[in-house]
Amino acid sequence: MINGRKNRATPIVDDKGHPMSWALPEGAISRFGHGVVMAMAVSPDGTYLAVATKIGLWWYDLATMQPVALWETQRGMLGAITISHDGRLAATGSWDGVIKVWDIQRSTCITKIVRPGLKEPVPRTTAIQSLAFSPDNQHLAATGSRCEIVYTWNPRTGTPLATFHDPQRETRSSYPSLPRPVAFSPDSRLLACTAPAGTTDGPDVVLVWDVVTGECIACLTEQPSFVRSLCFSPCGQTLAIGGDKGTVQVWNVKTWEQEGVYQNYDATARMSVCYSQEGVLHTLENDLERNTVVVWDVERHEKRYTYVEKEWEIDEALFSSSSHFVVAGAKEWAVWSPGDTNPRKLPYLHVNGTPNSVAFSQDGKKLAAGKYGSTLFWDIANPMQPPTFFKISDDPQAVFVFISEKIHSTAFAYDKNSVKITVKIGETDENTTSMTFTLPDPEAVVTAAAHAPLRHLIACADSKGHLYVWDMRSGDVRCVLTHTLPLEGNWDDDKISRLIFSHDGKHLVSVPSSSGTMANLWDIDTGKENPEFRVNPVYTVAFSPCGHKIACGMLNQIRLWDINSCRTLLTLPHTHPSCYPRALAFSPCGKYLASGAWWHRGVETEKVPIRLWEVATGENIATFWGHPTDVQDLAFSPDGTLLASGSFDSTILLWDLKPVIGS
Repeated sequence: MINGRKNRATPIVDDKGHPMSWALPEGAISRFGHGVVMAMAVSPDGTYLAVATKIGLWWYDLATMQPVALWETQRGMLGAITISHDGRLAATGSWDGVIKVWDIQRSTCITKIVRPGLKEPVPRTTAIQSLAFSPDNQHLAATGSRCEIVYTWNPRTGTPLATFHDPQRETRSSYPSLPRPVAFSPDSRLLACTAPAGTTDGPDVVLVWDVVTGECIACLTEQPSFVRSLCFSPCGQTLAIGGDKGTVQVWNVKTWEQEGVYQNYDATARMSVCYSQEGVLHTLENDLERNTVVVWDVERHEKRYTYVEKEWEIDEALFSSSSHFVVAGAKEWAVWSPGDTNPRKLPYLHVNGTPNSVAFSQDGKKLAAGKYGSTLFWDIANPMQPPTFFKISDDPQAVFVFISEKIHSTAFAYDKNSVKITVKIGETDENTTSMTFTLPDPEAVVTAAAHAPLRHLIACADSKGHLYVWDMRSGDVRCVLTHTLPLEGNWDDDKISRLIFSHDGKHLVSVPSSSGTMANLWDIDTGKENPEFRVNPVYTVAFSPCGHKIACGMLNQIRLWDINSCRTLLTLPHTHPSCYPRALAFSPCGKYLASGAWWHRGVETEKVPIRLWEVATGENIATFWGHPTDVQDLAFSPDGTLLASGSFDSTILLWDLKPVIGS
């Protein structure tokens, strides 16, 4: 026991070195980013902050906001975290429906619980979204997506105790991932949870159950919308409810009559309620439109704290019963402790946004990642240093990075009749070009775009299968191509979802979203399709540096195709547990091909494989296991000795290839 203070959550640091080296998978030499923040909890004594992310559970010293431990990295994909009232136990819930109970002082998992699955074979339907310990630590309650059932277990043994469910209330069809909060009364006798008001989509009701008898003793209606938060007062006499549309309600627990309705908040805000240890009701007003969170003293209607995010969206925010206010912003922590008038703001590495594109600088010293609306530059030699952000657009857009003489960052805004294109060259705010290209057909919308920096070309696809190749220097349409779509007009089901240029900009591949439509290869100079190249289904493609070979990521395989001879060179098996190769990259020398998969439910592995292939022989010469979820993009360093992998977990891993291919 590190600290002898009673009931103090004390995570033990098992790892040595800087946090970016903690729990690195075999073969990886660095990690960029700590994983996107999914949920947070403050220890009862206000000493530690637990942060659930897609790569694991981080523990922070709340006084310094320095990480002190990283747990549960074997699988990761955490979506819920709670700490027991005595500070001895923590519970985490994953997207896979797995709950783990941890002895905090010993840093060990003492119980593993699997939430009962559902009949629908829909991915991620068993995700744990809300967890709560009863004050006497005899019950652990959990809710998950696509299910109105609240399950309870003995937290130390994992023994199922009860289920609480009104069979008359069906699962929402349109909001399967809507969080369903749960809360215990101070005497552990009552359990409050939410359920739909009817069998169709609409507002919530709050059900209150007697934990001992299993009887539903109250059904609280009059909620204007979805309920985001539930909290009993420390004295147990009232239940506070916070929901959408800026409304807070307070109900009397003895009579189940409404004592107060507080609506003096923004009508678009989401409200989270929390009683302080002194019994003062606070609400956290999360205004999504203004990217602002405000902590209010509800009865006095006084602002306690305000945080405004000037960059992007706020990842997560909470106000704890110990009166700590913590915000995970776009680039920083903001922390108010009791008595503070100003926050402590510290930069952090929980960079939100999927790195859908990664690239090395030409000198190999920096790593660029394109995420929605901005480009991030990491110093490879200093992974603990926060990245440099360069905003490309004020709107969330897909950003792709490409390396030629310098790094090109290109942002595209989709799903409109026009595509706004912003191109930045290099690592400064200079050399920026913004253009808007409007489709000739007013009824069509943009579904995909690509940039060929070496030839100053932009390609756009519309919802009817037309491909427009645009010369950025002259502003003229260079050619118009047509990719036949069998389901023309229904672009949600059949559309061009990806466009990929060859490195020299002479060829373009259009990839449809429907498995019934072939991918097409186009010669930009002639404006003609290569009829020999019609591959189905294709998830992604990559061109070799010479431009003569194409790697096609398909179901259960990767196909290598030669443009000059118009024939298949090799077929590389890509079966379970990685049958969906969604990221491909050739090495600079063209001798190697890297492939990264998407994770899917039902596989036995807890990580996603990244495979390295020898192009000449088709041999799988190495396999790396690191990310807990989908690999979005791959990039080789200019000398070919490093491989960067960007993942849906919002991190980038750097892999050392020298032991495999030599220096």
